[in-house]
Amino acid sequence: MNYSYAMGIGKQICDLKKQGFKIKKCGEDYKVKFPRDKARVWEEFITENLDIDYWNEYLTEDNELIFIFKLKDGMRRYEVKNFESDEVLKLCEKLCNCKFPSIKDMLMSNKFYRKIIGRINL
Repeated sequence: MNYSYAMGIGKQICDLKKQGFKIKKCGEDYKVKFPRDKARVWEEFITENLDIDYWNEYLTEDNELIFIFKLKDGMRRYEVKNFESDEVLKLCEKLCNCKFPSIKDMLMSNKFYRKIIGRINL
């Protein structure tokens, strides 16, 4: 399974349930689980539906992090291993106007990700 905590997305995310996605509303955000073979569907959905100056990341069962940023000048996609990417960290900090010690610390501050990271040994 792959896991994402989706922000900056509208209600149309629930349409993905028909394709095997498990989606749970969490305030204005969504906790999402989806099979590995649906990663392309997820990325296409994010590319089309993410608000500008937001990003989405998802954790894969292959111990990888995928970050997709929707910026004014277009989309950017990063594959991050071992929570290490200065460029990704700087983009996240810029978009949310805050500082994080690391990508791992940023993700571990989210309860949804904290449980998953411990379980899949990222």
